[in-house]
Formats: sequence, C-alpha cells, structure tokens
Amino acid sequence: MDVETLRVAKLERLLALHKRIASEDDVGRILDVTLESVIEFTNAARGFVLVRDPDGQVRVRAAKNLDRDTVKSDRFRPSRAIADRVLLDGEPILSVNVSNDERFDASESLHEMSVKSVLAIPIRSRESVVGAIYLDREASARTGFDADDLRLLQDFGDVAATAVEMRRLVQKLEQQGEELGLAKAQLEVQAASLREDVAAKSVEIARAERNLDSQTRALGLKFTFRNIVGRSPQMHRLLDLLQQIMDYPVPVLISGESGTGKELVARALHHGGPRARSPFMAINCAAIPENLLESELFGYKKGAFTGSTNDKEGLFRAARGGTVFLDEIGEMPLSIQSKILRVLQEKEVRPIGGRESEKIDARIVAATNRDLPREIAAGRFREDLFYRLNVVDVHMPPLRERIEDIPALVEHFLAQVSLEFGVPPRTMSPDAMELLLRFPWPGNVRQLENTIKASSILARGPQIQGSEVRLPKEEVGPAPIRSTPKSLRIVPQVAAPPLPEIRNRSDWEASAKQQLLDALIVSGWKKSKAAELLGISRRNLYRKLERYGIEGGQ
Repeated sequence: MDVETLRVAKLERLLALHKRIASEDDVGRILDVTLESVIEFTNAARGFVLVRDPDGQVRVRAAKNLDRDTVKSDRFRPSRAIADRVLLDGEPILSVNVSNDERFDASESLHEMSVKSVLAIPIRSRESVVGAIYLDREASARTGFDADDLRLLQDFGDVAATAVEMRRLVQKLEQQGEELGLAKAQLEVQAASLREDVAAKSVEIARAERNLDSQTRALGLKFTFRNIVGRSPQMHRLLDLLQQIMDYPVPVLISGESGTGKELVARALHHGGPRARSPFMAINCAAIPENLLESELFGYKKGAFTGSTNDKEGLFRAARGGTVFLDEIGEMPLSIQSKILRVLQEKEVRPIGGRESEKIDARIVAATNRDLPREIAAGRFREDLFYRLNVVDVHMPPLRERIEDIPALVEHFLAQVSLEFGVPPRTMSPDAMELLLRFPWPGNVRQLENTIKASSILARGPQIQGSEVRLPKEEVGPAPIRSTPKSLRIVPQVAAPPLPEIRNRSDWEASAKQQLLDALIVSGWKKSKAAELLGISRRNLYRKLERYGIEGGQ
C-alpha cells in the first residue's frame, strides 16, 4: 500500500473517529474512544489520558493497551511524571529511543519496564491546557515513534480537546438550565406570593381610599355652612355671601374679633367649594417667628442655611390646588408681606435658597382681628397687600350683636359635647339660659363653647341649672332682652313670653320690636310658633317683621 493510500485511509479513520466522538455524550467515553483510536493508529503498546477537572485536580481518565483492555493506572506510575511535565509545560515530548535519550537517563523505571519509545502531547482548550495523552512502545517494537506519529497524535488531541470542551459546555449549560429551572420555580412561587400580597394590598388600598373618602366627606360635613350656626339676620347675610363666593378662587379677607369663628368660615369656603379634595393649609402668622414663618410659607432648598439638610416645599406649594389660610395676617412682618404680595400678583413662589420661582395653585383666605386700615395708617401693614387680599370682605359679627343666636349655639355645643365626651344629652334650665343671654361674651363664640363644655361635663343632672353654669369672671351685664320666659329650652315648646303692661301707644311702639324678637327666640325662630305665642296670625306676624326690619326664621 503506497503512502498516499495510507494517508487517505488515516483521514477516513480520523473522520470516522470524529463522528463517533460526536455521538458520545459522556466525557469518559469520549476519552476512551480517543485513546483506543490513537493506540490503534500508532501501534502503541499502551497509553493513558490525564485530565484536569474543573476543581483543578489532575486524574487518569482513561488507560488502555493495544488490545483495548483497560489497564490499571498504577502500571503507569513511572510514566506519570512525563505526562505531568507535558501538562505543566504545555509542550509535547517525543523520544524515539529512550535508552539513547539523555532526558531519561535518571528514569530507571522506564528501562525496567522495557519502554523503547515515548510520545506525549498536551490537550489544549481555547484558554489553557486541560490534559495530556501519553503513549509508549515496548523494546520489542521494531521502531519508535516518529514525527508523523506526533502530528497524528496532535490531531487526535485537538479532536479530544474540542469534544471535551463541548461536552463540558453542554454539561454547564444543562446545569445552568437546571439552576434556571429551579430559579424559575422559585420566582413563580415568589410571583404567586407577590400576587397574593398585591391583591391583599389592593384590598387595603381600596379600604383606605373608602376610609379617606368617608373622612373627607365627614370633614366636609363638619365644616359645611350648616355648621355655621346662626339664625340672626347678620348670619343669614353672611351665609348668602359665602354661597356666592364659594366657587370662585378670589382672595377673601375675613375680619372680626377673636373667637367669632373666622377659621370655621375659611374651612367652610374650602370644603364647600371645588377645592374640597385638595389640602387646606392653615398657619397662624402671629404664633411663628419671622424667620420660621418665611420657611413655613415658601419652603427652602437643601443647604440654604445651617440645618437645612433636606428640601422643604412650604405651605403654598403643599396646597396643590387647595386653600392657604393665613390667620392673624395683621401680625405678619412687613418683610414677608411684600413676598405675599408677589404670590398674589404672580401666582408663584421662590423657596429660600432657590434660584427659580415655581408656579402655585392655591386660593388665599386671610383673617385678622385688627383694624387693617388703622394698621396701614400706622405703617404696620402694606396698603397694596390689603387691597389684594380684600377682594371680598367677610365680617364676622361679635356674639353680643347677635344674642338671638345664643340658644341655637348652645343646642349645637351641647350636642357636640355629648358626642365627643359621651356625656348624657343636656338641656338648659330657664335661669341658666338667662345667664347666658345676659353675659357680654367678650371671647365670643369660642368662649361660649368652652363655657358649655365645662357646664355640661360638671352638671349633675340632665338639665343644667343656673348655679352650674361655669361663666367666666367677666361681669354679667344687663339683660339684652326685656323679659325671659320661665321655661326656656334649646328647642323650646313653651307658652308665650309675658308681655309688659301697655299703658299707651308710644309704650307699645317702643317695646313691639323687642317683643317680636323675644317670641322668635323662644320659638326657635319658627314664625308660626312665634305668631301663636304672641296670639296673632302668621300674616300679621310677617307684616310686623317687615315693619321693624327683622329677617330670618322659617
């Protein structure tokens, strides 16, 4: 057989080896097949394969003789040093005749085993040497290994290296696939748990939204115009005015003495109008120092001053479509008044330490117990700010000017005390009500409310007696009504009030208006009952009310 024929035969066998190796899916079998083919091609007496495992350990993975029988690895112990050297250096070793090779003069074991020729090559992956193939021939062989054997072995080594690397890659991918499958299963469990959590949170959020809506409605009810108690003509005019301006975001200035209910009116404007679902931000301009008041109103940027470690948005930006209530604005420093004027003019604020102004959307309602025109004359309040704030002027009358509202207010506060503190519902005895009607109430409605709270809590029976009324220490003035019924309740069902003796026409004219007021107060401002108490027809009552300019009632 000529050389060319031998070369073609070797190529065919090499191709067949490639196919066989490709069909194997186990690294051990790949190495066994490779070693068997190498021994057959080179007529080696025996050989073995060293492989470095992923953990770094070097092991004998295959050992065969010419008959393809597995050879125990301890028989290759003397030759292991050669393979280890190839694995370490990454260079092949070819010795045609060991006995004449100076490199193996010190290896007595090779001579004892009658080894004639040695051939070893590294198995290379793309990145490193992963193993080595060792072959030898016995002394009885006619020739040793040559360069052709070396090239052939290197070809087989490349095939083995590719197969081993691919198999390891497949195994790695399979392992990663298993890990991914496990991770997927864990993620599915977590996702299911998360869906349950989201569902539970959704229920909580829905419940919270319902509670918020309920609270918003309750807050709206608490601060609606219905809770501004009053049946006097002044309060009727006030409520009509509030109804007219409620839907328009114009600035409002509420004036009146302390305790008349200015904040209650501001809240009613907010909660009764289109801004009810947005924040109501209130601040007392008299209770906060100037430097703090500015930061509370306009906010600041981080680092604007010592201690400003975070941004603060301020009331005007926090309102976000709601209302800013500036209580006691007459006490506001002039330096801040100018900045409030800019807010009203430009609808924007600049935080302390900020470089740019920011647009705002907030209705401004201000309140004061001071005479602002007098403050302007004294140089303590800006005239231009007054006109900007005073687009609509709402004046809260003091309680002493609307004493006819006291019975309704007392009834309202008694119901509040019962609900808030759980005390039994109380009523007022006639002598207790007379004391309340005669008192001047310099603290106005707030003072009356505190008095009713204290009296209701400390009363011993269902009806508060005159001796149990906890009046403040101010002197009780003269009775503002000409006569007081003997049995006055909050929702009275009583006989007509005693009328004074009428001696002549002028006496009647002098007392007629007060008698009408007395009857209306006793009847709870129910005109039909007042007419009955006075012994006149309802039509006659209307004529008298019109004559004396008395408004209100039903």
